[in-house]
Amino acid sequence: MELSLSVPPRSYLVKSPSSSAPNPQQLQNTNHPTLIFSSTQKFSLFSKTIHHHIKNRPFTPLSMDPRGIIHQASQNGTPTTSSEMGRVGEVKRVTKETNVFVKMNLDGNGVAENSTGIPFLDHMLDQLASHGLFDVHVKAAGDYHIDDHHTNEDVALALGTALLQALGDRKGINRFGDFSAPLDEALIHVALDLSGRPHLSFDLQIPTERVGTYDTQLVEHFFQSLVNTSGMTLHIRQLAGKNSHHIIEATFKAFARALRQATEYDSRRRGSIPSSKGVLSRT
Repeated sequence: MELSLSVPPRSYLVKSPSSSAPNPQQLQNTNHPTLIFSSTQKFSLFSKTIHHHIKNRPFTPLSMDPRGIIHQASQNGTPTTSSEMGRVGEVKRVTKETNVFVKMNLDGNGVAENSTGIPFLDHMLDQLASHGLFDVHVKAAGDYHIDDHHTNEDVALALGTALLQALGDRKGINRFGDFSAPLDEALIHVALDLSGRPHLSFDLQIPTERVGTYDTQLVEHFFQSLVNTSGMTLHIRQLAGKNSHHIIEATFKAFARALRQATEYDSRRRGSIPSSKGVLSRT
């Protein structure tokens, strides 16, 4: 099955700091978003003032490149970042089974724009953004006529790769995260280490085979795939819970808060790498 998600690239009118501001007639005559740079502004795709909603719209990877701030995502899982925008990872993964685009900003504001074709997965990615205060943008299409397995997996692989790239050399971060999240009767504990060593310990007892149309077996596979590409040690434990939706949602909320804690900066480290070895990497 061949998947095609491309649409004509958007055009952008960009003014440099030394340029004069556009007059109102200019703005009226353009059908495209106008981005203005000044000496005190930082450009961000996630700025609420210029946020361009992409839900329910044809997907195209970002193609703009003003002043080299943003770079086109490369093919098949190769990410790009921009220090001007904070810690950002951007990945496009294309296979015969799926077409996935992920952009993640660790220093965001909780902006979520997710459209994977799997409604429950979209809902969980929204939890990741909201409770981690990450900006998470995911667009995906896959071989849904078979099942959701490949799309679920490839979204997680791309997300893990984006996280890996956004973290960079990991200087100054807390590295460890630990959080317990309740949701009604459910209580989930997540502990993680951004160690560079991929490992998943997963202990959830989800009582039903599906939540809506989502196969609950895919929850473990999602986190295993994310761990594999991000180089994260992740432990997930269910302390209580009977409702499948509550158990899974509490898991994503706890993961988001633990990841937020681990990726935030420790001022006492003064930019040093949080390792006695002096390096944190996947090798």
